[in-house]
Parts: sequence; structure tokens; C-alpha cells
Amino acid sequence: MKDKLVDREYKNNVFCDLFSEKSNALSLYNALNHTDYQNTDELEIVTLSDVIFMQQKNDVSIMFQNELALWEHQSTLNYNMPLRGLVYFAHNIDGILKSRGITLYGKKMVKIPSPDYYVFYNGRDETPDRQDLKLSDSFITPKEGYEWTAHMLNINAGHNQELLDRCPALKGYALLVKYTREYQTKGVDLKEAVEQAIDRCIQENELKSYLLKKKAEVSLMLLTEFNQEAFARVIREEGIEEGTTRLNQLNSYLIAEKRFDDLARATKDKQYQSQLYKEYGL
Repeated sequence: MKDKLVDREYKNNVFCDLFSEKSNALSLYNALNHTDYQNTDELEIVTLSDVIFMQQKNDVSIMFQNELALWEHQSTLNYNMPLRGLVYFAHNIDGILKSRGITLYGKKMVKIPSPDYYVFYNGRDETPDRQDLKLSDSFITPKEGYEWTAHMLNINAGHNQELLDRCPALKGYALLVKYTREYQTKGVDLKEAVEQAIDRCIQENELKSYLLKKKAEVSLMLLTEFNQEAFARVIREEGIEEGTTRLNQLNSYLIAEKRFDDLARATKDKQYQSQLYKEYGL
């Protein structure tokens, strides 16, 4: 796939960053499919560039074993994930076909990789270990023969432990979020809660090499995630959706340009946040 279709540098959250590494992606694929593939060279990360598809792309996409697997992390419940997943898949397939010079206007049938779509949920609402969300549930008029499924897996403590044990990176990510929330519950400031959660994971040998290598970046990504999660809760309670999209776009721009100091300041300084909105025309 051409470089312009894949952004290998930009990562908007820890989940995306972790599973954009081939070894972790293969580990998660194996955990989901009960396989034991070892050759990471056969796996291709094909996540679409956020520059091209701002707010219309999933966290991680991989090509492996003639499958296009799409993985999405969610900290808030969203029953529109099947529809969103269909859009993600269409964008990915369109990018793949264009990168290979394939058109859909000839007589010969174009073969495409089969889809597999998982949503990893670690929000605060109670959900079962697994829910298969169906696109057809959102049809105004029921119609058979058209379907898209989002497999939503709960990765909070006490859920899908077997899956987490099979994929150390996913388990480490789940613990990182869990520990941050635990420290927040004890009244610890978010920034300090994130730092303590990272240190605890390192001490427990969870994501140790990854966190030692990228501690500062992970801290900022987690701060962004938790601020977005808190903001989304407020937005949800007030019945407003526009604001969260605006904030997500701003944070995405700042991270893409590695303006981490501005990102941290914007989470606390609303006047500065407004200034940044104007700067990016949001």
C-alpha cells in the first residue's frame, strides 16, 4: 500500500500505538482466532491515514491470511459501531484497490479480503463479555440479506480473561487503564494517576519495554484519552454531540503535529483551548 494511504507515525491513542506494532498485532490476531502464527512479515498494517480520513477511520487495520481485520477501541458505549465499521471497511478497501490500480468497472470479478471487525470496550458501563452488534438492527424497515457485525468485547477487569492472557499487550493495556481509574477513585489527580499507573505496570512487568521506551508519549496519550472520556460523559449527559467531535479533531491535530505541551495545556486552560480551535478553524 502506498505511504500516503497509511500513517505509520500518527497514533491517537495507546491502543492504536500498541497494535500498530506488528508483533502485538499478530499476538492479538492469534488470541482472537485461537491460532499460533509466528511470522510477522506476512502481516501488513494498513490503517488509513488520519490526515485523509479525519474522524472516519478505525484505530487499527491489518491484512493477514486474506482477511482485512479492523480493530477499534471504545471507552464509551456506541451501538452505531456496525455502521461505523462498514464505513471503515469501505474506506480501507477503496484505499487498497486504488493503491493497486484496481477498478470496479471491468467484467472480471474483483476479489477482496474478507472482513473481521472487533470493538474492544473498556468503558465504565456494565456490558457482557461479548456482544455481536448487527447492522440490520438499525434498519428502519427490516430487510434480509444485508448484514455487518461488530463483535464488541469487554476488556475490563473480570471480563474475557482468557483472551487477555493470550495477548500480553492487550492485557497490559487493560491494566494500564484499570490502574489509572483506581488511582483517580482514590482522589489522585489525573496526571499523577496516569504516572502511577505507568510505574505500576512497569513494576509488574506489564508492557515494561514499551512503557520504558515511550513513557512520556504514553502519558500524554492517556491524558488525552481520559480527558476525552470525561468530556464525552458530560456531552452525553447534556445531549450534545458536536462538541466532542470538535475536541477530538483538535486533539488529533495536536498529536499529529507532536504539539504535546499544547495538548496538555489545552486540557486545563479553556481559553487556550478556544485559541487553538480558532487556529485550526474548528
